[in-house]
Amino acid sequence: MKGKIVLVVGASSGVGRAVSLKLASQGATVIISSRDKNALKTLKNTIEINGGQCYMHSCDICSEEAVRGLIDETINQFGKIDIAILSSAVQYVDTVDQLNIDEVNSMFQTNVVGIIRCTRLLLPHMMKKKSGQIALISSIMGEAAFPHMVSYGATKAAISCFARGLRREVTDHGIAVTLFSPGHMNTNLSAHLHDRIPLWYGKSGSLNVEVVAQKLVTSIRRKKADVVIGRQSIMLGNMIKFLPNIANNIIRKITT
Repeated sequence: MKGKIVLVVGASSGVGRAVSLKLASQGATVIISSRDKNALKTLKNTIEINGGQCYMHSCDICSEEAVRGLIDETINQFGKIDIAILSSAVQYVDTVDQLNIDEVNSMFQTNVVGIIRCTRLLLPHMMKKKSGQIALISSIMGEAAFPHMVSYGATKAAISCFARGLRREVTDHGIAVTLFSPGHMNTNLSAHLHDRIPLWYGKSGSLNVEVVAQKLVTSIRRKKADVVIGRQSIMLGNMIKFLPNIANNIIRKITT
């Protein structure tokens, strides 16, 4: 990763933060972005104290103007973006009959539309150079469709579909697309939900976000296409494809 210019969108927490630290420690110049300026400043200080190269640019990916500014400023300063890791996400949970449509809209605007917006504005620069890599963060929830997580899972299913279609469009332009689907991680993504979190959520185990970040870096370096992280997630994903009735029974047992 030494010498690579890497943009991490959604870098203030979770896997975005962890992968920013990993990449900087391996010699990449990391441009970190999110809506949370204070968290970005803390991350930048941590990276620089450890000898890494880091630049920050706060950005709300729900804003066309903000995303255009982020990408244009990065290109003007560095001349290129070798790798873009798009990990921004928000999460709300509820049964479908109790969904708050404003929350659903917020998830789709960030998790889907915002990620597509970033990709659309990145592509002309990468296509011009006929090189680049985009890593999109989905989730096993996009395949498993767990109760209470239906709308969140729908956003991740959309990203999985988007990534696979994108790959078919841009391969001939020299651009690689990595779709990364981890299982449940020990992050603060659901911290704001408090007692709304289902009792079963995370009880089957959580992946260490540092381990997930290292696997993501390795997958990017090897330009892997589809990567599922977590033994349980891999098994469940395969069952959904090949043994759907068994998968349904397992999901029912997990969530009741």
